[in-house]
Amino acid sequence: MARFTQLALIEHQKRTQNLGLLAESLEISVVHRTFSELVESSPLENTMVAYSLGSEQLSRSHTTNEIAALTRTYPLFLVNARKDEVRPNQALNLGARGIIYENDHLDRVLTAIKVIGQGELYYPRSLLSGKIEEMMLRRQADDDSFTTASQVNSLTPQELKIIELVATGARNKEIAEQLNISAHTVKTHLSSIFRKTGARNRVELLKWSNYATSG
Repeated sequence: MARFTQLALIEHQKRTQNLGLLAESLEISVVHRTFSELVESSPLENTMVAYSLGSEQLSRSHTTNEIAALTRTYPLFLVNARKDEVRPNQALNLGARGIIYENDHLDRVLTAIKVIGQGELYYPRSLLSGKIEEMMLRRQADDDSFTTASQVNSLTPQELKIIELVATGARNKEIAEQLNISAHTVKTHLSSIFRKTGARNRVELLKWSNYATSG
């Protein structure tokens, strides 16, 4: 059963008769509205919006402004788009839940209405997979940043100083002399540093230090 039971169609110059007929075949009622009517009146319940581009282009600021305003209230998808003018990624970035091109076959249009009517997105799988991968990479980067911050916070001031000296190329004896501690104590501190940062040697510790300081 459709999540949205009504389709508000915003048309400009090009008529979209087939879209209305296909929506009604799915028991989704169709109403014709203008942009002003939708934004200036109380929100329609269980309603999604089909925004017909027709002669309108996404490169025009008033078009993108209208779409952005509508997506704050309604699930919206674009129709009558030209493939040479509107890329799926553009539509998704605007907040549209899908895009139907002017020459799409009727069975594809029907599928799009059904999918969007159920509250889902209608886009090429490759685009959605790419967006999910981007999200996962950002989450991984956030997790890495959180882990690094936790590691830094776990280090003592003395350990942080030793890491700074290691970064300059200082050996254990030189570090001991600069900090006025024994070489054995330096070795003990380094063991603790390696454990806390996950580094297995000085090279990995330098890589960790560079990553930690670059954030």
